[in-house]
Amino acid sequence: MARTGWKPVPLHNMAVLSSTELDGLIAAAKKQPQPVYLFIGAPFQTEDLARRVIDALVPEERRSFNVERYDGRTAGSGPILDSLRMRGLFPGVKVVWVREPAFLLSREKRTDITAALFEAWSDERVEEAAEKLLTLVALAGWTQERFTAVEWPQLPNAEIVVLFGRELTGPERSGLDAMRAAALERNLTVGNATDDSGRVQELLARDGTTGAVLVLTATTVDRRKGVVKTIQEVGTVVEFTWGRERSGALSAADVEQLARSIFARQGKRPTPGALALIVRRAGTEPALLAGELEKLCLYVGDAREVAEGDVQISMRDLGESWIFDFTRALAQRQAAPALALLRRLFRQGEHPLRLLALVHRELRLLLLARDCLGDSLASKWNPRVSYTTFRDHLLPLLSEGQREAFGGLHPFALYQCVQNASRASTAGLQRNVLALQELDIRLKSSSSDPRILFEGFVLDVCRGG
Repeated sequence: MARTGWKPVPLHNMAVLSSTELDGLIAAAKKQPQPVYLFIGAPFQTEDLARRVIDALVPEERRSFNVERYDGRTAGSGPILDSLRMRGLFPGVKVVWVREPAFLLSREKRTDITAALFEAWSDERVEEAAEKLLTLVALAGWTQERFTAVEWPQLPNAEIVVLFGRELTGPERSGLDAMRAAALERNLTVGNATDDSGRVQELLARDGTTGAVLVLTATTVDRRKGVVKTIQEVGTVVEFTWGRERSGALSAADVEQLARSIFARQGKRPTPGALALIVRRAGTEPALLAGELEKLCLYVGDAREVAEGDVQISMRDLGESWIFDFTRALAQRQAAPALALLRRLFRQGEHPLRLLALVHRELRLLLLARDCLGDSLASKWNPRVSYTTFRDHLLPLLSEGQREAFGGLHPFALYQCVQNASRASTAGLQRNVLALQELDIRLKSSSSDPRILFEGFVLDVCRGG
């Protein structure tokens, strides 16, 4: 949902600003700009809103001189304060835009930044992940020299916790070298994280004394800090928050609102069937979903309506919910639903090797779950266990090594995995893995139709038990 001013009652319960609210915000800015605007949330939303406000405040011909941009992860507050005190070269409003300002954070927010870092990395937003890593090392007081020279595998767990706010899994640690390389390739450096937010707060508190409008965009902030409270008092705050299903997926209401908003900007509208399919394919990451919806608009071209068939052809299944249904059918040796799912995936244009990798990953997780059922969860699990009971009472029984082996799988996805594993035998799952390895060889070495090979795999698995 988007909310302004952190009022006790939000203006509405959606994840995006409605056109009415956006128009109201822009109109108010044109009439009387606030000394500071703070937009909190995913960069694809906050930065888009920042650009709209800047476009409203500064005419295009003056933006080269009356708009200054800073990266708050690497820039100290000194230059930002100097810029705020100085009026623009041309008459009219001057805007200072700071992305991810460090003075809105505290070390207690490390876990939030860490979560956003690994989300960005897994979604291949490499530069964003590298920038967040720089924020974390700056908050920990690291120098550029230490960041460049550190041997991540040898870093003790205690220092990892100081840096990231928690311990890291093996796969998370393994990505740190690549993130550092990405930062160095882009000439991104460790900034000074000295907490001088008091200076910013003092300047903003002197209402009317600044020479420019300050626009801040941040993924997260520490609401306890005085500077954040002052911004709330003297400026405008908009925060984007997203509802979640128990699986971790974006809520249906928020997905529909985002889809309608993006389509409306492009002069399009979705059919009910298209909207329902978008919800099923939405996944967990708003930025990825927005990208898929923009791509969908390009696919339909001049058409005013987005149909279900357009979604099937053009939009990726970010939720990959099919994998649970597919592996459940395999575990229960139900060939008909497994084949139906497989054929639908091929019709949607899924690549055979990608399907192979996903099925292999799921079979590996099922084998891990079988091990847990014979170890940590022995005599504790039964098929009637609810998700809440699993999350609150059974999940804590897993060892640290077992949780790490699951690679940060969402608790609900892990619950579904254990459900499916309980319906299969370890020997049967091992045979399925061997059959999948044979399929891998055939897909890469045979000229046979991949669909026929995959269907043969499904039939062999369902017959073999």
